[in-house]
Amino acid sequence: MFEIRRKHIEPDVFVVQPVGRLTMGRPCQEIEWLVDELVRGNIRKLVMDLGGVERVDSTGIGVIVTSSAKFKKASGEMRVCGVKGMVRDMMHTANIHRIISFYETMEEAAASFDASATQG
Repeated sequence: MFEIRRKHIEPDVFVVQPVGRLTMGRPCQEIEWLVDELVRGNIRKLVMDLGGVERVDSTGIGVIVTSSAKFKKASGEMRVCGVKGMVRDMMHTANIHRIISFYETMEEAAASFDASATQG
């Protein structure tokens, strides 16, 4: 069973929380559709909380990377948090942490947007 929970952190951070397996097929399509919808809706700060993801495959990793690229192209930013276990191992092996910022918690990820704005 796969579902996507959504959350809003004031004032302007949107959180996507996939739960279940982020693997080829419907789960990845749903993430892609949601990210496209958010970009079209002018959301510019996204936290993808992977704490509820128990398994990810190469397609799931690709969707995460593509999602980040879509936000960058739209002058936005995406952060990833909550990565653990097998999902963390897969992300580390694929060196995703070199191109996407990872944080332990949703709060740290959301706060990092303000920190990058003051630095830039």
